[in-house]
Amino acid sequence: MIDTIGFAKAYAGKGWQSFPCREKDKTPLVKWADLATTEENMLVGWWDNYPLANIGIACGKRSGIVVIDVDKEHGGYESMTELILKYGALPETPVSKTGSGGEHIFFKHPGIEIRNSAGKLGKGIDVRGDGGYVVAPPSTHPNGHIYEWVVKPSQNQLAEMPEWMIELIKEKQQERVEIPKEGAFPQGQRHYILVSMAGAMRRKGMGTESIFQALWAENLARCDPPAPEINIRRIAESMERYEPQDEIKIQKPLPTAWDVIDELEAEIIERQKNPRDVWGIHYAWPYLSLITGGKQRGELIILAGEPGVGKSWWAHQDALYTALGDPCKKIESTPVLLWSGEMSKKQVHRRFFEMLGIQKRHMLTGNMSQEDWQKFNEAKALIVNSPIHVSDSPLDLKNVRGLLEREMGEHGIRQVVFDYDWLISAPGGNEIEQSQNISRLMKQLARELDLSIILISSVNKTGMDTLSENVTKSNVSGSGKKLHDADVIYIATKFNEKKNNNLNIKPCDYSKITTIHIAKGRELDYHIPGGAVNYMRETPNPRFKELKDIGKKDAIPEWVSRKDIT
Repeated sequence: MIDTIGFAKAYAGKGWQSFPCREKDKTPLVKWADLATTEENMLVGWWDNYPLANIGIACGKRSGIVVIDVDKEHGGYESMTELILKYGALPETPVSKTGSGGEHIFFKHPGIEIRNSAGKLGKGIDVRGDGGYVVAPPSTHPNGHIYEWVVKPSQNQLAEMPEWMIELIKEKQQERVEIPKEGAFPQGQRHYILVSMAGAMRRKGMGTESIFQALWAENLARCDPPAPEINIRRIAESMERYEPQDEIKIQKPLPTAWDVIDELEAEIIERQKNPRDVWGIHYAWPYLSLITGGKQRGELIILAGEPGVGKSWWAHQDALYTALGDPCKKIESTPVLLWSGEMSKKQVHRRFFEMLGIQKRHMLTGNMSQEDWQKFNEAKALIVNSPIHVSDSPLDLKNVRGLLEREMGEHGIRQVVFDYDWLISAPGGNEIEQSQNISRLMKQLARELDLSIILISSVNKTGMDTLSENVTKSNVSGSGKKLHDADVIYIATKFNEKKNNNLNIKPCDYSKITTIHIAKGRELDYHIPGGAVNYMRETPNPRFKELKDIGKKDAIPEWVSRKDIT
């Protein structure tokens, strides 16, 4: 007898949820959507009762897998060959042969919703993701053939889904909207909900006037303020192009002025419940957070500077402390992704430990005192329990969206740091074209994914003279389009004592200071004296400390209390 329960236990060990299907059939014997499990007692009980049952595996986030089903009898292999010729070979990953002679190709779930689909990757190729399942080895097909592993999961780890495959699947997926069963429609979503309701009514055979009357009643009862009559009538009339019973795939319409103002009003009302000077994501430093309002989601920040000036260190420190938050000051922890193209994960994490008080030489030489180990363990607890996520994998521009959507799905990231732009492979015949392609996509992703993105960049030859009296955004390397795409531009330079002689700084500390110039701030409503803030390396901890000339007139906005920045 086939040891199906042994396979079920092995799948459970990988986190794959199983359930029994009818003998020589794909039909579940239980309500698999509710009951599929990795619990051994439940699995043993099922196969004790149904010893000849086939085994099904729930796909999607619940098991951490997506399965590509290649149907031999309907041209699946031919379609897969075309995809491979176009996009390249598939990575090594578990593959099973189905009873009908096809294949199930198993991939790691990418963290974003992957719905079931048929034929969307090509003729004879189905996708089994969230809400789906597959029959797995050692099940028996109705024709008597056995499902078996060709590439065993016990010998091969799940591969990441290729980015091109994720993009093709996403392009085919239609946006869905949840229609509230009762109460007012959420602000900012009302137009979209009304369109979806109109589509549902049209599928049931309702005419234009009936749809209008029903929508108008919902509009008056559940929208505050109600939309104008002309808006509702246009929605109803737009359904005329569909036949009753048609599958109406509603695409999210472009926002109207009503939608935009509605969303703006909702945002103001929400912020009024808890007014605060920093309405964005806090920087690692209080003064910069207060005078800028923080890092805004949906915005692209460019941080540029010559090599060795400290821009990467500054951005890495900001990433770590943004993720750590500050419970004492009621600053919430924010999930952050830090991508480094020039430092390994180990180097980045060693830098984190330096910021938290462990000297790098002590870690490198192994000359760690008992006090060092105590600090190390304390820092370790902070880092591993904070939502700071580091990636050092080579990155192609076409794969950036997939990386961010996976990190958002798995870790809920809201801020991203790319260190740095020229280490991202990008299309273009020269640096100018590559630069504008990078900045264009970064700006687009910041807006579409609602992320704060910090893109570290270099400066041109003029910008290399950091003691120059003229520090401007034109010093940033790359295209003019890059400067236009950025919402905020910071330029990091060495300290210029001639321009900062009002600060109480000793000459011996000049070399420890990095100056951050604010060259552009799209929504900055406060002029910073001198247009810059100075940061000095602390000793022996090399992290940056914020310097402010509190005594200088206009150094601090009137609405900022001194106690807020000390």
